Amino acid sequence: MRSWIHVPADKEKALGQVAGSGADVVVVDLARAANADAKQHSRLAARDWLVSHREQLVAARRFERWARVGPVSSPQWRDDLDAALEGSPDGIVLAGCSSSEDIQQFAAMLYEGEAKAGLRSNSIHIVPELGGSPAAALNLAAFASELHPRIVGYGWDAASLARTIGARRMRGPGGLWIDPLAHVRAQVLLAAHARGLQAIEAGFRDTRDAEGAERAIKAARADGFTGMIAVHPAQVDPINKAFQPSPDESAEARELIGLFSLNPGAEILPFRGRYVGQADLVRAKVLIGES
Repeated sequence: MRSWIHVPADKEKALGQVAGSGADVVVVDLARAANADAKQHSRLAARDWLVSHREQLVAARRFERWARVGPVSSPQWRDDLDAALEGSPDGIVLAGCSSSEDIQQFAAMLYEGEAKAGLRSNSIHIVPELGGSPAAALNLAAFASELHPRIVGYGWDAASLARTIGARRMRGPGGLWIDPLAHVRAQVLLAAHARGLQAIEAGFRDTRDAEGAERAIKAARADGFTGMIAVHPAQVDPINKAFQPSPDESAEARELIGLFSLNPGAEILPFRGRYVGQADLVRAKVLIGES
């Protein structure tokens, strides 16, 4: 899943167009704070969109349908989750995740929600957004060692962190992340790879700067991320192209997978002058879409 396009549930025009964006994952965003009337409208819109695109009969290519809810400290996340589950999404992005306790609480509610909505237990995946506050940023190491079985990747919310520390910019000269954000980005990337998960780069927010977006997308791919958030449909195609495995990468991944299939139960094997283990096998499968 290379491209993750986020679309606010309260933006009717954007919701109507996003299915044709070409993204691998469409995330309907319910995490935005709003008054009761606006929230109810957003929940109905998100539910209806998720239901209406379940079959994807007219989409140019299939995509996964996700919703974004949370944080669990907010007063509205449970109702947001209930609305999303009525649309039987493929997964949930958990905004503002600060600890493993947040994930445990959320997963418990998700289990109950699946039963209430008549969905198969544990069928819905989770991608937590980490490091969105100073306290959460200092707790990132725990996510490299603790893993809930529903989690398939880690993301991060650069805008939230910048806002909570009072930063007046997110990027400096050359488009590089400012130091606090770069620190969190690196920790999220390492935590994801430590657990064999997808690592999802935060979006490039200036939709008027196509060249800057292109640089950010290429940097994310070069640095080891497996996918990236698109904040506008124009960013989807560059993300898909940048994160598409090269023929050499695909061939090496298939060779590594074949090596382990010939040596069932092996933990470590020699491969192309180095030793590879189960984490390398997981990454190879993710690369060619077998996980």
